[in-house]
Amino acid sequence: MIKKLLIFLVIMSISIPFVDAIPLSDKTGLKYTFPIQTDDHSFVIEVTGNMDVTTLDFDKDTKSITLFVQSSLETNSLEISFPNDLLGGDYTIFLDNTEFSSELQKGNSATFVTMDFLGIGKHKIEIFGTTYLDFFEIRDVIDFEISDGYVDDIQGDQSSNSLIFTLFDPGDTGQLSIKISDYVIAPFDDGTFIVLVDDIESDYVINDSTLYISFDSNNEQIEIIGTYVIPEFHEIAPLVLATSFIVLIALKKYKKLFV
Repeated sequence: MIKKLLIFLVIMSISIPFVDAIPLSDKTGLKYTFPIQTDDHSFVIEVTGNMDVTTLDFDKDTKSITLFVQSSLETNSLEISFPNDLLGGDYTIFLDNTEFSSELQKGNSATFVTMDFLGIGKHKIEIFGTTYLDFFEIRDVIDFEISDGYVDDIQGDQSSNSLIFTLFDPGDTGQLSIKISDYVIAPFDDGTFIVLVDDIESDYVINDSTLYISFDSNNEQIEIIGTYVIPEFHEIAPLVLATSFIVLIALKKYKKLFV
């Protein structure tokens, strides 16, 4: 019996992960989501920690995110994730007006800042970047409005010739309106589109070249399918760069002819 018990304990010690391997979000359980609206763009900043986040502000002029937190513990852990498109470049972090060295991981679309610090009470955290909205994306050429909700992301899927709108914090009486242009998305031969709300075909209204689509608080995604959709910038970037070089070379040769 004792031998079987020892074997069981050995197996359990191998299969159970160490506490240090548990993600920060699993250790704390307090997660805050902050929608950010700036210059007709919508973003989401997420904060996870073992403290109360009382306020989060974003300042486009100083390219900074500021958090005010209230902690009842001596040992504090905090993780902040934000889109690189919102705030990018090189980062400088301050805790209570003193520069702070933190763990920083930058992915393709988002940056994660992990902070471990001591002190009960109120704290001020600031993250400064060097770029703001330093990108070109498909939403820059789409004329749209949304009521009772936010548009978190827009993607152009050339494989299905569709525009995909990802919703955030939708309400019960939401409506998405898009100004239709063949440059962005082209309809079928009969002038219609296929509209899917959470992959279910949905009714819509077209009036004065504007597409109106209703949604409710249970919906997460709206897809508009046509016969052509504008490609994402990363797909046409090589062509844009190549064209730019060709234009520069042509201008130089043209200039030499008249020198």
